[in-house]
Amino acid sequence: MVPELKAKALAGDLEAQALLHFLGLLRRKDYAGAQAYAEGFSGELRERLLEGLAFLAEDPGRLEDPLFAAEREVVLGVKAVGEGRREEAEARFQKALSLDPEHHRALTNLANLYQERGELEAALDLYQRALKLAPEDPLVHENLAALYKRKGDLDKMVAHMKRATRLKMRPSAPLDPLTGKAQRRLRVPLWAWVFLLTLLAYLLLKKP
Repeated sequence: MVPELKAKALAGDLEAQALLHFLGLLRRKDYAGAQAYAEGFSGELRERLLEGLAFLAEDPGRLEDPLFAAEREVVLGVKAVGEGRREEAEARFQKALSLDPEHHRALTNLANLYQERGELEAALDLYQRALKLAPEDPLVHENLAALYKRKGDLDKMVAHMKRATRLKMRPSAPLDPLTGKAQRRLRVPLWAWVFLLTLLAYLLLKKP
């Protein structure tokens, strides 16, 4: 599904480009942002996206839409971990990556399983791949910090903990629903402030 969408997007297909952005929101587990973005579509596609999001929240096991397949596997994999079914979880994370190699949460969750088993180098490789895909995700940095602590590399542990803390404390700018990019705050240029203050002074002095 994802390779086909990327090919269409590169060919200039605007709908494919929009769907890729939607998948990016799913990868970040920004379901609220994904729902707001889905509202911008029309007709059957809008209903399809909203229905898929509803299934993700309520009953991911029944979700059959291929667009949501990778996210479904990650969600079910996390549930399996929580219930102690780690072999099933690993299989689901692997399947998610086969469906969407850029799903950084699938990489991170799989790495967590490897780290639990003491396979630190395999876990490190997966964390680093996730970091390249999502360098602003504090959870990736926290997991790397935990891994470097186990490896005895305290300098890297501290560096990733500091990075995770800064990312968590950073105020998040609202996303533009059309582009999916952070909206830039309106900055009033200095000349405009001078003009406004001059006008205000003129109006005040003109009063009888």
